[in-house]
Amino acid sequence: MSRATRIRIPAVLTGFVLLLCMTGQAVSARLYDVEVIVFSNHASVNDGEQMSTPAADAVRPGGVFPENRFTELAPRLYTMGNIRGGLSAASGYSVLFHRAWRQQAYDRAHAVDYPVHSFADNGRDSIEGTIRLIKERYLHLDMDLLLMASGSGSPVLYSDGPGSVPAFRLSEKRRVRSHEIHYFDHPNFGVIARVTPYNPPEEPTVMVPVEEVTVEDGQAPVDEATAIVPSDDQLTR
Repeated sequence: MSRATRIRIPAVLTGFVLLLCMTGQAVSARLYDVEVIVFSNHASVNDGEQMSTPAADAVRPGGVFPENRFTELAPRLYTMGNIRGGLSAASGYSVLFHRAWRQQAYDRAHAVDYPVHSFADNGRDSIEGTIRLIKERYLHLDMDLLLMASGSGSPVLYSDGPGSVPAFRLSEKRRVRSHEIHYFDHPNFGVIARVTPYNPPEEPTVMVPVEEVTVEDGQAPVDEATAIVPSDDQLTR
């Protein structure tokens, strides 16, 4: 009786498997989906915050915006549609901006800013600023947003020159919990945000064919593709 058959995987295939393992470790850092809704509060009390020109702290926020760090999500993947619907149905609020994207979360020293530079959904006001997701011991969201409120039907963008429109700033840093709804408040507008860990679908198992099989008792290598399978009666002998 021959000894047990030993399968020998070629060295090049072994190296490829190791490379896949190393690559998987390098890109296994956690991804998150970030979704935000910016809305205005019609019943707000300005308390002197409205200004004919932006104040010194209402300058356009800066930041680093590497485009390849963010993946915009299609509206069908949004998770806060019911919240948007409730705000839109309420007489005292207007939804200005609703977006969702996927990104890697870094520590504060390496975190990148998601840029917000958009006309509001009403086509008149505009939103400028940055949103930064940070992952250290805990998750954090940093908001630095400007609302340019149009007093007429004409669309407005940020301007720090003469005749610029009123600008209101929301600047807040907050520790957040994943999956939970978080509210960033301002007398004139607010932000509702949710951060959700992204779990990619499992990839199907790929069967790698064995290229070479050797037999320890000195028999010639067997080509599995052409090997003869014994019939049922031979197995019973």
